Amino acid sequence: MGTSEEAIVSTNRLSMNRLSMNRLSMNGLSMNRLSADGRKLATTDLLLDEDGRELLRYTIGCALPEGQSLVGTVNSTTYRFDGRIGLAPDWLRGPLPEKAQRWVTACLLAHVNGYGVEVAISLRGRNPALATDSAERRAYQQEEISFFGNVFQPLGKRDELGDIGSRMYSCGGSLLQLSCADDASAFAPERTCASKADCSLSFLGPCRDLTNLKTSVCKDVSLEGYGGCQAPTTVMAGKSGMTRYDEVVTVFLQRPDFSAFYPLCTPLFP
Repeated sequence: MGTSEEAIVSTNRLSMNRLSMNRLSMNGLSMNRLSADGRKLATTDLLLDEDGRELLRYTIGCALPEGQSLVGTVNSTTYRFDGRIGLAPDWLRGPLPEKAQRWVTACLLAHVNGYGVEVAISLRGRNPALATDSAERRAYQQEEISFFGNVFQPLGKRDELGDIGSRMYSCGGSLLQLSCADDASAFAPERTCASKADCSLSFLGPCRDLTNLKTSVCKDVSLEGYGGCQAPTTVMAGKSGMTRYDEVVTVFLQRPDFSAFYPLCTPLFP
């Protein structure tokens, strides 16, 4: 077993385009057990090209714990996919439950990086697999963005939370709000997408609004992370509402990387 720092510190280089374009295949993968024998990956179109295999690397890394791996073969070439975090280990034994779908989704979104540059990140949240130790918390002190949603749901299906289709949401941390002078547009997580015009991620504002707690995206805040994060529900019969997500993953950065991502929003730093 590795230390908690080894298990949670990761790198975020997943392309938003790869995630967005492969959601149909992701849904197909989630409807079945991830492996029939614990060694060979279930049949999936994601194995057929590099974009899909890159998405599989992050998906399996989020779902399975360190020490577990699966292999898939295409045209006599075998690819290995290693577990890393362990948010959905039961996926090996059956279809991916919706709660686990939301945890894996949040983890995948946390790894998206439109800049295409690997950056070390610390993932935090109210899941035992996301536990951290004191060394990791000291090294990664800059709270950046929190993510939640579900990329596994097909567009026409209503899930157990009452919403329809695939969703991807984010909200900004208090440090971003403070250092960007309360300008939500300034601390929108542009680093997650190569361009605003081609971004499926909805930025909802501050996770915990320091200027007005009633308008906070997330209503439940603790040292273990956020819960009760509200996102607009698909409009039905002329009515709108909010969907609550408790499966939230928050990214913490080291100071140099935070400053690099947000060069105009770092007046708090010496």
